[in-house]
Amino acid sequence: MYKLAILLSSAVLSYAWPEAPECGIRARTEAGWVCGTRRVGDYGLLYASFRGVPYAKQPLGDLRFKELQPPEPWEGLLDATSEGPVCPQRDVLYGRLMQPRTMSEACIHANIHVPLADLPWYRYNHGRLARGLVPPRLTTFDEVNSDLNPGLPIVVFIHGGGFAFGSGDSDVYGPEYLVSKRVIVITFNYRLNVLGFLSLNSSSIPGNSGLRDMVTLLRWVRRNARGFGGDPYDVTLAGQSAGASSAHLLSLSPAAEGLFKRVWIMSGVGLPIFFSSAPTFAQFAATTFLSAMKINSTDPEAIHQQLIDAPIEQIMEVNGFMLEKFGLTTFTPVVESPHPGVTTIIDADPTVLVTKGRGKNIPMVVGFTNVECETFRQRFEKVDIITRIKENSILVVSPHLIYTTPLTVLPGLAGEIQARYFNGTVNLDKFVRLCTDQYFKYPALKLASLRRKTGGAPLYLYEFSYDDDQSVLKEGWGISYTGAAHIEDMTYVMRTNSIVGNESLYSALKKEDRRTKMKDWMTTLFTNFVQTSNPNRNEDETTGYWLSVNSYQLLYTEIAGPDASYSTSLTQELLDIKMFFDSIFQRVTG
Repeated sequence: MYKLAILLSSAVLSYAWPEAPECGIRARTEAGWVCGTRRVGDYGLLYASFRGVPYAKQPLGDLRFKELQPPEPWEGLLDATSEGPVCPQRDVLYGRLMQPRTMSEACIHANIHVPLADLPWYRYNHGRLARGLVPPRLTTFDEVNSDLNPGLPIVVFIHGGGFAFGSGDSDVYGPEYLVSKRVIVITFNYRLNVLGFLSLNSSSIPGNSGLRDMVTLLRWVRRNARGFGGDPYDVTLAGQSAGASSAHLLSLSPAAEGLFKRVWIMSGVGLPIFFSSAPTFAQFAATTFLSAMKINSTDPEAIHQQLIDAPIEQIMEVNGFMLEKFGLTTFTPVVESPHPGVTTIIDADPTVLVTKGRGKNIPMVVGFTNVECETFRQRFEKVDIITRIKENSILVVSPHLIYTTPLTVLPGLAGEIQARYFNGTVNLDKFVRLCTDQYFKYPALKLASLRRKTGGAPLYLYEFSYDDDQSVLKEGWGISYTGAAHIEDMTYVMRTNSIVGNESLYSALKKEDRRTKMKDWMTTLFTNFVQTSNPNRNEDETTGYWLSVNSYQLLYTEIAGPDASYSTSLTQELLDIKMFFDSIFQRVTG
């Protein structure tokens, strides 16, 4: 059968594509044809993969901080067989999980993965061959998009990395699990750290460029989905960590309205708690950065020009200094002032927007893991966070509160947090627990609580606590802990190819039948939601039964293994976390 497929493919090429017979997998975008590759997904299912496809003009030179422009058309076939460079960054977390080919400012690329049988070019040409017809030479964008098939649902997944590092590459965000369930998977790069989130509160550098890149990508998907066999009006936006926060922020933004139908977020929400969206923080970060760059001007346009002229190596060197100073993030999303010619992404404090019901009609799944910050333990050790806290107790307070609370109030808040979590002894184990509760569990609980009050579309809440001795994080980093850490739940939805691609480790993982079941269960829940806006399988409770948060009760589902699990009331531990941090935040914000 496989040899027959090769013969059929060769016949198509010889009749329809004489100019490039070596390319057997193609798709048409608005800017031109792309040549991809045939790859093997989960359980041996084939998919077409188009990697490194530019979704906008590369932000080089004078465009370094500008809103992205449409991609420039190309002639012939664009090689989309391998991923492009990752955006400029200094990785302080992923380590061997990330295996980038190169790094460059010319990094604005998307990776599109499609079940092979659903790719329009493949389906149309092979269908004609099966009927003994010579396939026509499809050359225009409209001809490809004329396919009457409604198209597959699309998942656009936003990578994490503290808004400072990471990429959409398949080393961490492999599509194999999801694409094999007849879902189109799109990952992509967006500008990071200084280039993506520096804000001078000016029209030239307004902040949130990385979020604007995401909106550009979503608009590109709307225009190009049919060329890849997708339904442009059935997009699920998903993300993990900072990618999850970004996805939630986009659900609150008028700029992204109508570009997706539902959201699944893992270990991150848009409520500013682990990061600060306050303009005061953005100003502090900008001042610190510019001082390190030895830029003394106070004129935003003059600063803009100097930053355009600065070598990217110098900018990244100072960005590294910022990471050592701040720990895991440098520049973050900010509430914007309106500027002429600039698309506003965040027009008010995200918590206020959620409270007012912004985004309430978008179905959502919100997840967190039970020991989130075990992932960051090594990083905390490297920056000596315990010594820093002993020298400045205010560091236990949420970054957002630090920049929005009167200085006279902060010591009292810090004292209450230390009394609850440290009880007189500051150590790393206790800080990891505080980090998990304050920066991940509480924000998810807070968002669910606010959505419960506003009503609207269903919101499903879960805690992932599956403890896998051979998890990709433990294997990849050589660490040990009990429970599920940050990123862990995502590894059962997106395949971490940098680890499972290792033949010796992958062989061991394949023998773990329980891990395979966990992966199958998580991908089933995920694709159920993608297809129906509900993680439950229709008329089938083999995956458990999830109830959405409702006006009467704050419900959640614990995912402790590949077995049936059901929604239940919050545990006393989760209730205590919510009540404690509610008291902290409400005292400041009301």
